[in-house]
Amino acid sequence: MNLPSGVPAKLQPLHCWRRAAATFLFLATTLSPAFSPVATAASQASTVAAIAKIREAWVQDLRTKQLECILKFYASDAVFLQPNGDRITGSAALRTLFQNIMATFNSDLTLHSRNLEASGDLAYDSGDFEETLTIIATGAKITSKGSYIMIFKRQPAGSWQIIQHAWMGTPPPGA
Repeated sequence: MNLPSGVPAKLQPLHCWRRAAATFLFLATTLSPAFSPVATAASQASTVAAIAKIREAWVQDLRTKQLECILKFYASDAVFLQPNGDRITGSAALRTLFQNIMATFNSDLTLHSRNLEASGDLAYDSGDFEETLTIIATGAKITSKGSYIMIFKRQPAGSWQIIQHAWMGTPPPGA
């Protein structure tokens, strides 16, 4: 450290402490907003809004049979748990599942979120659903209702993708 030659030797430690204190105060005032409850709440609100937007887009893409758009919501190793207990894992299996659904049914699905929360790189949306499926071949309608949960993970680029998706429903009448 280069101190001016006029600074007495016994004042040199005091000069170092002043510089350290000034540096600390600068860092504390610069970085504290990033760790403040207000910044965390804003980040939480932003994440919750993003997940809600994904949920609504997912429903719309299912209704309008946008297969590629639906698949982009899922991580490559995502798991879809069906009401009958079947576990569908990975992009190829999800593609087959949604292709079959879209080829067989027209869906009128409504999701009612009851709890949507995020913490760090994970978030979940849990709620109830009501759905009327119309069988394309016959025009017959099947109604069902139940609960769902979608678990999301923030990807390295910052987007959110579904990593776990589960449906629990009451079977249609006569099933």
